[in-house]
Amino acid sequence: MARSVKTPRRKPRLRTELSELDERRLQEAVALFGLPKAEVVRRLIRASVQAGPALSAENTRAVVALASQVRMVGRNLAQVLKAIHRGQAVRIEDTEPVWRGLHDIVSAINDELTEMTVAYGSKLRREAKLTLPADLAESEPA
Repeated sequence: MARSVKTPRRKPRLRTELSELDERRLQEAVALFGLPKAEVVRRLIRASVQAGPALSAENTRAVVALASQVRMVGRNLAQVLKAIHRGQAVRIEDTEPVWRGLHDIVSAINDELTEMTVAYGSKLRREAKLTLPADLAESEPA
């Protein structure tokens, strides 16, 4: 059926349902960037394509390596628990180096993943031209 010349073409629309948490986050973005909801969403859609995938090939390799370390930590914990169940556990004081080492590995993994995600968030905001207020921008990592 042909459109009437008098009927203007409507722009495509998006209607979506958000969880309460996502709605709060969208409201925070609106307040933070001083833009209407629709403009925040439009900019993020455009920027997500321009910025590319969240993980670069290098970051993907890093995540694979980090996953390997997480599995190693899990195996170490499983071995400690098996020893405890068998009654072979040593005094807690003697296990401190093991727990400290596990904590250090988990902290390093957390730091590396945080760095990757913060960097991508910054890149996405730049691509979307969503600038932070000056007081917040100064405290954000580069």
